[in-house]
Formats: sequence, structure tokens, C-alpha cells
Amino acid sequence: MSPAPGRGGIALRRAGPDDAAAVAAVFSPSFRLLTFLPKLHTVEEDRRFIKDVILKDCEVTVAELAGRIVSFLARDGEEVRLLYTHPDSIGRGAGGRLLEAAKQAGVEALELWCFQANTAGRRFYEARGFKAVAFTDGTGNEEKTPDVRYRWERTWVSKKA
Repeated sequence: MSPAPGRGGIALRRAGPDDAAAVAAVFSPSFRLLTFLPKLHTVEEDRRFIKDVILKDCEVTVAELAGRIVSFLARDGEEVRLLYTHPDSIGRGAGGRLLEAAKQAGVEALELWCFQANTAGRRFYEARGFKAVAFTDGTGNEEKTPDVRYRWERTWVSKKA
């Protein structure tokens, strides 16, 4: 990944420990757009989660626009743990760029969870080749909210060619 800006002036790079506050500043307001979810954590708890869990357990790639982190993707192997874009930057291509970079990271597949009620998120993933492979009633997630498991496979792409 090159720090040089790409489409729309968006530059991708690997996040480091010093990015925790900026990544959390994307995560908190973006997650709070999901108004159907219960508010279980404070902004400070979100910051600690990003710093102490996500940046330690995952490979985190950030998208920057004009030197500011506007989106991030946290991946643990083939599992996309988090993909969030700041509300001010939704629709500018940062999330799509991050997902494409994850697909090019040498993985054969990517999987992720999305809340069933997050129709915009579901459209986003489906438009990028992800297929719903499981639906749950939410008993297995912290929010107790129905979700859907999505999967993308490189073989699905090569079969189309």
C-alpha cells in the first residue's frame, strides 16, 4: 500500500499505535449512525477498545483524505472485524478502497458480520461481491440484534472471468 493518494485524493496506509485516537474518532460517530442499536459503550470505552484490542489484534488500514483519517478497516486474517467511515466522508470511496485493498492482501476469502437492519451497509457489501451466508437472531452478539454473515471468495471472481 502506497501512501500516495489514489482516487479522490484518498491515501491508504497501515495504522500504528499513534493512530488510536484518530481511528476511534471515526469509529464512534459512525457506529452511532446505527440508531437501531442500543448504546452499550461510551466514546471513551470505544477509544480503549480501538487502542487495546483492535490495533493490537488486527491489521488495521486507514484511508486518509487531506491528511485526516476518514475510514478504517480492521482485519484478522480473512475476518473483517471492523470497517467504518466517518459520517462526513461516507460515499466518497474510502470504504470501497479499503475493502478492495483487503481483497488484494493475499487472502482467498473475506468474511464479516453486518446487522440485518443496516440496509446501507448490506447494499455496500453486496455491491462488492459479498454474499449472505448466514442469518442470526442476534443472540450471539453483544447488541442482541439480528445480523447477517457475509462472505467474499476469490474463486467466485475467477469463475466469472
